[in-house]
Amino acid sequence: MNEWYTQKEVAARLSISKATVYHYAKQGKIRKIADPYRLHREARYYKEEVDRLAMDREQYPTGMRPSEVAKQLGLSVQSVYKYIKDGTIKAEEVPFGDERTTYVISVEEFQEAKELLQSSETERVRRSEFYDSTHDIALFQYFQSPDSLAARVMKDEEHNWGFYLPDYQKWVEYKEGIGKYKLEPCYGIHADSFDYKGYVHLQIPKGEDVLYPFIDFIYESLGIKNVGIREQEQCVYISIKAGETPLPHSIPFTLNQLTPFVQEGTIESAEGLWIVRSAYRKTNLELPIKMLDAVKKLAEQENINMSQWVERAINQALKTEES
Repeated sequence: MNEWYTQKEVAARLSISKATVYHYAKQGKIRKIADPYRLHREARYYKEEVDRLAMDREQYPTGMRPSEVAKQLGLSVQSVYKYIKDGTIKAEEVPFGDERTTYVISVEEFQEAKELLQSSETERVRRSEFYDSTHDIALFQYFQSPDSLAARVMKDEEHNWGFYLPDYQKWVEYKEGIGKYKLEPCYGIHADSFDYKGYVHLQIPKGEDVLYPFIDFIYESLGIKNVGIREQEQCVYISIKAGETPLPHSIPFTLNQLTPFVQEGTIESAEGLWIVRSAYRKTNLELPIKMLDAVKKLAEQENINMSQWVERAINQALKTEES
């Protein structure tokens, strides 16, 4: 029985690419068997070391380390840890060495973080913009007191969290709202996260009747893990993760009211389901390596990712064709 694996067999055993096998050997995770006279057509690696690594990997969640995520996103490792702490990047904490821990980021969570952190400035929504983890409240969340005093969570000019009381036409800080006015949330804002399938983006003017009923609905039905909200001067920008959820018996708005404000993607209801579909669909394009390298350099020069650069180039070509 062979005491070694070929590069292809290592890749299959560890569920990684052949290129990653090469990098694992350079990092010292596995050892390549010396073959100075090139008697074997494919590189070989010690079977015992590969099996041990496979067993170690099976004990912990699979995914990317913070250092790998930092390199892929062009960030510092410190920034990645900051985003993990504030929930922008979702990661699982795992043991590492003696009395230490590290984080593992799944491929799905990495793709979601990549879209959030590398999207254009107008689309990027940080969770800290609309969610205060200290008090577990969300921007524009609806509260009431036992005597039916209404309130919405809002920030003051110095970005302190508190409540706006329309009956009194004033803003009060969080402690005063909870202590003096006995405000309580009218619904929860936490639900399981959808699998990553892209986002739908809306921009709703502040004066529209549909705005607050819609925000109440998405907070209660989808939760903050599937929603992003940014307050702008005249509008509220909303991102919703694509997915499906059961509709309540009634909602305080119609899709016709909402549709004019959808910028990307679609929102539908069918067979008792609320259906959110992203405008994007993943596809694989096989292009020459030189072309991919050139596109990567051009995208980096403009501080955008390759998908954004290619999308823009195709849009320009389509406009030229139409004219």
